[in-house]
Amino acid sequence: MDLGVIFVGHSVSSVIGMLASVQSPNYFEKLILVSPSPCYINDPINNYIGGFERRDIEDLLDIMEKNYIGWASFLAPMVMKNEDQPELSQELEASFCSTDPLIANCFAQATFYSDNRSDLANVTIPSLILQCAEDAIAPTEVGDYLHCHLFNSTLRLMKATGHCPHMSHSAETIHLIQEFLRKIPNT
Repeated sequence: MDLGVIFVGHSVSSVIGMLASVQSPNYFEKLILVSPSPCYINDPINNYIGGFERRDIEDLLDIMEKNYIGWASFLAPMVMKNEDQPELSQELEASFCSTDPLIANCFAQATFYSDNRSDLANVTIPSLILQCAEDAIAPTEVGDYLHCHLFNSTLRLMKATGHCPHMSHSAETIHLIQEFLRKIPNT
């Protein structure tokens, strides 16, 4: 059965989509990966820049556990990185605050401590990597790494800043996705 699904995932959801495509490649036609990261922690031994030192993640999770509202207030503007659109940071903060802190903490631990770099070689589906400029969560080095390690990938460095271009720069995000989808596959 070939369903030809075009998967669109943001951040950790991109990695979840990649893993699903490895398990059942016949379901997927293309992967659209918006601000993806296979590993958020820097690995100097393997010359990998993921964006955070392990201690940074530990501190972030500690703040999250002790003062969830303060954590949301601190993290939302850093993730959004669009000072000219403060309503987007407010929307993201409200979204964080509407989530059960215990569930959010478990999800954050699973996300930030995961390392799926070894899974990239198994992804065979044509993929678009949308990499934002000035992304504190997934720096440009992550996009470069993914492009080097994903078979049949296209990397597009966006003018969009931050980690959520679908919110802050929707027109650019849509344009790049449409451009990728219009490409005639290699035969």
